[in-house]
Amino acid sequence: WIPQSGCHESWLKTLTCSLLDSGGVISEGLRLIKPMCEVKTDFCQLVLPYLIHDILLHDSHSSWRVLLSKHIQGFFNACCRMGSSSSRSTTPAIVDSETDSLPHGHLDKISRRTMLAVVDYLRRQKRPQEGQQLNTEWDNNFWLELNYVEVALTAQTCAAHFTALLYAEIYTDKVRSEEEEEFKRTAFKASHRITFDEASQELTVSSLSSKSKEETGIGLQELLIDVYRSIGEPDSLYGCGGGKMLQPLARIRTYEHEALWDKALVTYDIEMNLPDYTRQAGIIQALQNFGLCHTLTTYLKGLEAENSEWCEELQEIRFQAAWRNMQWDCMFSNRDETTGPGYHESVYHAFQSLKDREFYAFYEGLKFARMKEVEELSKGSLESVYSLYPALCRLQMLGELETIGKILPRPMTVETLNEARRRWQTQQQLLKDSDFTFQEPILALRTVVQEMLIKMEVNASRKELIQEILMEHLLEMAKLARAARNTQLAEKAIFQIKQHNPIGFGISTWQLEEAQVIWAKREQNQSLDILKQMIAELEFSSDVPLYVECLRLCGNWLAETCLESPGTIMQKYLEKAVEIALSHSEQHKDAVQSGRMEAFLSLARFSDAQYQSIDNYMKSSEFENKRALLKNTKKEIRLMREHKVQANRYVVKVQREFEIDERAICALQEDRKKFLCKAVENYISCLQSGEEHDMRVFRLCSLWLENSAVPEVNSMMKKGIEKIPSYKFLPLMYQLAARMGTKMPGGDVFHDVLNMLIVKTSLDHPHHTLFIILALSNANKDDILGKPEVPTRSRLGKSLPKDISNLDQERIYAASKIINIVRKSKGKMVKDLERLCDAYITLANMDASKWKQERKGIDIPPSQPITKLKNLDDVVIPTMEIKVDPSGKYENLVTVKSFKSQFRLAGGMNLPKIIDCVGSDGRERRQLVKGRDDLRQDAVMQQVFQMCNALLKKNTDTRKRKLTIRTYKVIPLSQRSGFLEWCAGTVPIGEYLVNATEGAHKRYRPNDWSSMECRKRMTDVQKLSFEGKYKAFMSVCKNFRPVFRHFCMEKFLDPAVWFEKRLAYTRSVATSSIVCYIVGLGDRHVQNILIDEESAELVHIDLGVAFEQGKILPTPETVPFRLTRDIVDGMGITGVEGVFRRCCEKTMEVMRNSQEALLTIVEVLLYDPLFDWTMNPLKALNLQQRPEEDADIHSTLHTTMSGDDTECDPNITDVQSINKVAERVLLRLQEKLKGVEERAVLSVGGQVNLLIQQARDPKNLSRLFPGWQPWV
Repeated sequence: WIPQSGCHESWLKTLTCSLLDSGGVISEGLRLIKPMCEVKTDFCQLVLPYLIHDILLHDSHSSWRVLLSKHIQGFFNACCRMGSSSSRSTTPAIVDSETDSLPHGHLDKISRRTMLAVVDYLRRQKRPQEGQQLNTEWDNNFWLELNYVEVALTAQTCAAHFTALLYAEIYTDKVRSEEEEEFKRTAFKASHRITFDEASQELTVSSLSSKSKEETGIGLQELLIDVYRSIGEPDSLYGCGGGKMLQPLARIRTYEHEALWDKALVTYDIEMNLPDYTRQAGIIQALQNFGLCHTLTTYLKGLEAENSEWCEELQEIRFQAAWRNMQWDCMFSNRDETTGPGYHESVYHAFQSLKDREFYAFYEGLKFARMKEVEELSKGSLESVYSLYPALCRLQMLGELETIGKILPRPMTVETLNEARRRWQTQQQLLKDSDFTFQEPILALRTVVQEMLIKMEVNASRKELIQEILMEHLLEMAKLARAARNTQLAEKAIFQIKQHNPIGFGISTWQLEEAQVIWAKREQNQSLDILKQMIAELEFSSDVPLYVECLRLCGNWLAETCLESPGTIMQKYLEKAVEIALSHSEQHKDAVQSGRMEAFLSLARFSDAQYQSIDNYMKSSEFENKRALLKNTKKEIRLMREHKVQANRYVVKVQREFEIDERAICALQEDRKKFLCKAVENYISCLQSGEEHDMRVFRLCSLWLENSAVPEVNSMMKKGIEKIPSYKFLPLMYQLAARMGTKMPGGDVFHDVLNMLIVKTSLDHPHHTLFIILALSNANKDDILGKPEVPTRSRLGKSLPKDISNLDQERIYAASKIINIVRKSKGKMVKDLERLCDAYITLANMDASKWKQERKGIDIPPSQPITKLKNLDDVVIPTMEIKVDPSGKYENLVTVKSFKSQFRLAGGMNLPKIIDCVGSDGRERRQLVKGRDDLRQDAVMQQVFQMCNALLKKNTDTRKRKLTIRTYKVIPLSQRSGFLEWCAGTVPIGEYLVNATEGAHKRYRPNDWSSMECRKRMTDVQKLSFEGKYKAFMSVCKNFRPVFRHFCMEKFLDPAVWFEKRLAYTRSVATSSIVCYIVGLGDRHVQNILIDEESAELVHIDLGVAFEQGKILPTPETVPFRLTRDIVDGMGITGVEGVFRRCCEKTMEVMRNSQEALLTIVEVLLYDPLFDWTMNPLKALNLQQRPEEDADIHSTLHTTMSGDDTECDPNITDVQSINKVAERVLLRLQEKLKGVEERAVLSVGGQVNLLIQQARDPKNLSRLFPGWQPWV
């Protein structure tokens, strides 16, 4: 069973034939293949898993299982024993490379892969049932009795990183279940071992690591760190102790992972217990990555002087340092001729040959280097593509070097140099999304090439051109290094530029970059000095774009550091930047365009900040007291005049103080107006100038709606609307349209501008706007199209006609007016849309109670208008995402062809209908039509999610991790009906976990309590004290264990796919948790969170309880988001550590840095007159009914809980009290975005940590409403 080194083929043939001769193979077909197995190794490799599977399948007494387990376990044991004797490499790139020249005694990699293929094949086959209990996907992992930590280590040595992780998870799970069984068998009580997860996840991994070390000598923790370093996932390392382990090597690995080369260098320097080779290689790597080339050269010379032995890897590092530093005269000791030159040695010799114009030797050097890399690639593991990136990067370097080799033999011309420049620029565009780690070697090579060309060129003009190309390249390199937070390399690039630019040579763009690099290093005064010096010299220069950028940047930095007064910053820098950009916009059209937009934005933001500062002060109690004092003083002066008091010193003093205070208040009001107008004007200009800052439209509209009574603002908006492309207002159409017909301080002037904007946007983008306008004009159409029904207890009065208020009538009239204007140019589209909306509303209000128990398709009655709708060629399918076309030329859209003749019922009190819309492309798209439900809240919350996604997409860290929150289309049709996109391929997590017949809990833990039993027990203690609830909850948790980890294991059998989907799940939970916390989304019970069965991402539905309204329910919500044991269980052995925690922090960081945008978005929503987000008694009753009143809870899918009862109609709500609540919500949101929790300001990490603790605290979970099912 254990092959000798280099004898893989004979071993495999012998093993396969022995199994065929053993008598264990029952299949006749398999027994006939022995002659082929005797001669064909590849065939043996193919059939070996089938042979072992056949033996085990017909093994009735388990004797073969015992025997095969013993032999195969012995194989893996030998792999680990031999592997542990070899030293491990310091870099993941080298760990992943496959070398067949293994030391004597090692098992060939191909033999290890053969046995891993057997184990992988077996775990994909269903095991026969033993006894009464049904087998699950989990049982399929145990055809053989193996120690999976040894299998995991073997997989890691074969660069099968995801397979290694999967087996590590299986090992962990097996250990936990064995311990649990052990405790059940003994009376021993272990309060801290298999209990509710009170300990941190990190301790769990380390304690498991101790156990694995005892059993096999393999540390699980070290294995996981090794695996995570190899796959290039940025966060997983922290889940198994990265950043917390005190061992020097573990700390170094974490520093290297985070690219903190200075810290890595210091730790290498002080840690003398590391092996010489590990320390030397690490120090060299750290010096190189940190950009300390000359220090590195000195260190290498020191090692040379010590006569240290140079192994192959160290030799390679030396050659790399030599060509990077352009040291062509280095004398290195000769290597062993049998191995051939390494990659960097070949590159070094190629450069030398190029310098000496020995082109044959140059191409020979490239050939050796390319062969080396292609060999590495051919042996690489395709399971983790990350391990192939270094080799691909090195091949790219060879290609670039070859290009230069083609230029040099011929006479060099300006054309050939410009061609090389263009090629580099094109390639840089392709590389721009790659990690800087992989870009830097290519950029370093280009630097060396250009420096070499300058030295070799004798023609002055060509030399100047090469120098110019080098300057561009180094500037680009500095920008990329700064963006990657590697200020050392950025500073080095600037220094190289300085060497080619003598002092007094004039002002250039690189000096601006130098200022930014120094600012990034937090040396603020020095960077401001550089900028001010540049501004002084650029005043009379023709380089307008550079001058504008310097003024703008200086203004921003001064505002940030508060080193100048607001007036000075505005006049001397920001206004001046805008003024110069506008005055020179024609001469430098393209160059100034971007700078001008940034200048407008900087001035707008600064003016806005000043306006907000004054506005907040004028709303403060301090200002109110001042006005009250002024009023009293005015009254006192009037009384003194009436009584003809003589003008003594006191009277004069009071008079003068009154005049001073009055002038100060007038000046404050004037400043407020001045800054407001300046902000509005420049936001408009910014939105006109480009697309980079389109989200500023939220702030612009917020300022406009807040100051609708200011004539200047309305006037600027009127002019701005004509120039700003209308598509930029689309994200705000709900909120803008809601203000039609409402009484606003601006009166008719405001409404004229608003109507003008809505008409323009509707004509340009009808597919995005007309449903919103029609929903307003159809606000009360439910009463006209829907037949009155018998009211139920829970919805008393909801189906009865409403009296239309004046406000509603005005809004309906304004909406109808706009529809009629659009009708003139798009008559057919409007007519078809009206027919479609009426048909949806009629279907939504159709009484379906007689089909309540029906689970199959039901024929839509012929009287329903929706059955008659065919070929609506101008109406797009509303639940599809329609990409905005800025030009308004919408072509090749999928339109409504017809509707299927049947519908189904989804569970819930209102019995929403599931229908299928057939598109012009032939595809069917499922929709959920809801009656007697206000979907406007859900639509608005989806809008907030979309904005959060836009913010997450803009940030590099969150974009790289693909952090988003899943959205779906929601289309309100009236005040009490609407429809939404059916989330295809999803299932509620409650359905998967606790379905009474085939839920995961019933399948994987049949002896645990059922969820209904747990609910009953928690309901019984609802009237007890907190302590009583806590005890009952802990008892429930002890008898109801989490199983959600099996979701990914049973849905995705391939290890790489399993890891990808579980990663997507964990990231999805992290993002949605933080976003839901920020917007205060409640009611997150197990039927309101869906999981996508293809992507494993979460989808949040039923968004009716937002802005922390869950805290004022009869049973208040006590957790910030759902992070119950099952949710955590789905994340694997690292739990909330690593990926989840880091993704939460990254999301929170983006939310906190986007405070301005988020506050603006939410502010506009909260004051939306149609947005009824406040809690009311009927809504609370519907949300928290007792189980006996709501027996249908488990079948409830997509049930929206938000009510719209007549008693709580927003039209008759006290507007002032709603505004007070809105102000409180905004203040709390502001606190969250500043990190204020429990009256303390926390860092991002501290805030996330507190939220995770609150969400998992059993005391908090025990106090929740039982229908929330906190034990799941």
